[in-house]
Amino acid sequence: MLASIAILALFGILLIVLETFLPGWVAGILGVVSISAAVWLGLTSEELVGWSTGQRVALVLAILVLSVAVIITWLRWFAVKFLRRALTLTTSIETPHAASVPPGSRGVALTQLRPLGRAEIHGHRFDVRCQSGLAEAGAPVEVIATEPGNLLVRII
Repeated sequence: MLASIAILALFGILLIVLETFLPGWVAGILGVVSISAAVWLGLTSEELVGWSTGQRVALVLAILVLSVAVIITWLRWFAVKFLRRALTLTTSIETPHAASVPPGSRGVALTQLRPLGRAEIHGHRFDVRCQSGLAEAGAPVEVIATEPGNLLVRII
C-alpha cells in the first residue's frame, strides 16, 4: 500500500508539472486529485494498521511538503527558464532607419499613399506620409522631411 501511495503522489506531481506545458486545467486537476488520493490513503488505509497516528500524519506531511517543494522548484527554476527561452525572439529583422534618408532623396511609391503607404527609396522600403494626401502606386516621390516612424514625401 505504501508503494501505491508513493506512486499516486509522484503521478500527481508529474501531472501538475505537465500542466505547465498542456493547455487547459485537466492535468492540473488530475494532479491535485491524485495527490489528494495519496493523502487520503495515507490517513485511512487499513493496510497501514500497524502505523500510529503520528506516523500517518508524518507520511501525509511528507507527501504534501515534497509535492509543494517539487512544484515550487519546477516553477521557480525550470519552467520560467524554459518559457522565457521559448517566448524570446532569437532572430532580428533589420529595417532601415528613416532618419538615414536625407531630404531630397527620390523614390517610387510602392502602394497607394492615402496619405500613408510604402515607398522604395535608395533600394529600401519605408513607411511614408504623402504631403498632398493622395498618390497612386508607382508615383515618383521626393523626401521632404523625416518624422517619427515615417518619412514625409511629396509627389514629383
